[in-house]
Amino acid sequence: MRHPLRALALGVALAAMPACSSLQLGETRLENPAAAARTPDQRAYALLHAYAAIVEEAADIVRDPAAPLSLKRALGQAERAATPAVETLQIAVTGYMRARADYDAATSADQPVLERAASALTIAANRLSEAIAAADRPIAELEALVRRR
Repeated sequence: MRHPLRALALGVALAAMPACSSLQLGETRLENPAAAARTPDQRAYALLHAYAAIVEEAADIVRDPAAPLSLKRALGQAERAATPAVETLQIAVTGYMRARADYDAATSADQPVLERAASALTIAANRLSEAIAAADRPIAELEALVRRR
């Protein structure tokens, strides 16, 4: 493994993710970013960063000559399934952030402009929620394969 400390940190983070949204260790409180997210954009960014870390770990597994070929193939298939969902999520979060900025800028504008901005923000929020829901399962499947190693 090329980065043993990073792999260990990722393993700890992945182990803590599904179990709880936060963990208290003495004075330190560790939070699962996806579960601790309060807004749709926070949840989306948590998923995007988790995906990036998982893909990096999966790449290390694929480069490992001792890893079983069946695991390497399964990781490749899971990554091919997750990547389009993650790309859609990235587009949706960008659209949401633009709509949010437009809405914030329109709060001092006249009523028709504000209503258009509110409608655009509602549509963007719905699309972001759909993209998050669509990305959750393939990312979780890829994560499960990485953990299986």
